[in-house]
Amino acid sequence: EVDVLEMSKDFMKFELRKTDLATANALRRVMIAEVPTLAIEWVTIHSNTTVLHDQFLSHRLGLIPLVSHKAVSMEYKADCNCDDGCSNCEVRYTINVKNETEDVLDVTTRHLIPVDDREDVPEPVHKDDDAILIVRLGKNQELVLDAVAVKGIGKEHAKWIPVAVATFQIDPIIELNEDIMEKLDEKQKKEFVACCPRKVFSYHEDRGITVAQPRECVYCRECTLKTEEFNEVEDVEDLIAIEPSKDTFVFSIESTGCIEPKDIVIQALAVLKNKLDKIKVGLSDIKRQYGY
Repeated sequence: EVDVLEMSKDFMKFELRKTDLATANALRRVMIAEVPTLAIEWVTIHSNTTVLHDQFLSHRLGLIPLVSHKAVSMEYKADCNCDDGCSNCEVRYTINVKNETEDVLDVTTRHLIPVDDREDVPEPVHKDDDAILIVRLGKNQELVLDAVAVKGIGKEHAKWIPVAVATFQIDPIIELNEDIMEKLDEKQKKEFVACCPRKVFSYHEDRGITVAQPRECVYCRECTLKTEEFNEVEDVEDLIAIEPSKDTFVFSIESTGCIEPKDIVIQALAVLKNKLDKIKVGLSDIKRQYGY
């Protein structure tokens, strides 16, 4: 089960329930390494009189995130039936800039112009209308090049990774022993609450200590260490119990902008399902062949 906790264009936080740690980690790894995106793979430089050499520029171009919503429907270059590239397996761009002024000219992703005339040509990701700087040109310097973007996955090269952040936290289960808590005086209760760097606990005179923000817990164990200072209180070591959940995980996904986080999760689940289907078919073949 999935419960979305927070959603924006570039960030998603959701709760994954009723599964195990291995499955949660497999989903995280697939989001990083096996969700396809577009990235520049080949660069042909016709003229470069900038301060950056050709290899440096090519590397910078390859790391520019491209809008990749349609990447999932495109063909991998190696699998396409075309002879020399087509609109189904690659996207072509060009840069042709010369600085004829006295001022320094910024060459940005705004100058990376798609060669194709179709309306849905993937463009570089521009967050808040800010272009990505590629190089700066001095007087009479120029940059003329052609670039080709293809579909790929992060397992092959980091430039195809669709996420800047893909992490999950095991949901903490925090239990306070009410009987032992009543044995603490007011000063000890306040010290216990204040020791937590993440403000997981709160103190109320009428209710005592409560778990206010359990998901802020990072398992630092500062609270359990604090209880050791209250050694005059009987059974104080049992005041608090913190255990990681075995079936609930909180994911935080931040996209590079090439694909929206919800689509990254959906595509990753599809990839994971496809892998499991292949395993199922393989096991069926083994059972049929060897009789077990």
